[in-house]
Amino acid sequence: MLFANIHWWFQTVSTLFTFVVLLILVRWLGSTQLTQLTFFNWVAGASMGNIAANMITSNTIRDWMISGYSLVVFTTAAILAAFFSLKSRSFRRVANGEPLVLIHKGIILRNNLAKSRVNLDVLMMLLREKGYFSYGDIDYAILEPTGNLSILPIPQFQTASKGDLAVGPDLDDKGGGPFIELIVDGELDFDKLREIKVKESWVLEQITKLGGEGLQDVTYFAMNHEGKVLADLNRRKNSRADENRI
Repeated sequence: MLFANIHWWFQTVSTLFTFVVLLILVRWLGSTQLTQLTFFNWVAGASMGNIAANMITSNTIRDWMISGYSLVVFTTAAILAAFFSLKSRSFRRVANGEPLVLIHKGIILRNNLAKSRVNLDVLMMLLREKGYFSYGDIDYAILEPTGNLSILPIPQFQTASKGDLAVGPDLDDKGGGPFIELIVDGELDFDKLREIKVKESWVLEQITKLGGEGLQDVTYFAMNHEGKVLADLNRRKNSRADENRI
């Protein structure tokens, strides 16, 4: 018989034990992995599923134990990576990537398009999914690390009111654009500092005006091209946001 040599009892027990082990490990990973917020999370989840499949199809207890050990080690590595992402923004940028501006003032930025490995057909499809059929209507289109496209339309094509949080924090008539993150978790991004041509001394001066003593006091600090500042200091329960001009 074709199925005569299959140990049904072993397959049943190994499948049930694999399910229990996988359930425990996934809960151990936390909600970030479960929601697969980034490409890294997605790859980690797919890899865990692959290893678990090897456990289920094991023919001996030894093979099951080897695959189970691999699954535990891989899960531990994923948890350590998540921990380092919380502690180091540099590691977070490598593991999760950064947002890329694909369209600015109705102009497609070809260099960023190449960096993101997104071709024009895919970009047009993403725009259509958001309800825009011409990239000329777009002030800013930003590709997030999750693969989603965030869009800020040119003001005359903006249908929502300025009080609508879904359209972004900056909808002033001068078109300052979205805020550029300069400090996250106390770490200053020098590349973006050079991009918007602002000196570090000016940033430190703004921190002092907001009541901080240095970078270590800043949770979040961003600025748009009009010089408006959005800042959150000292991880306070009620975040403090303020606006200044250069």
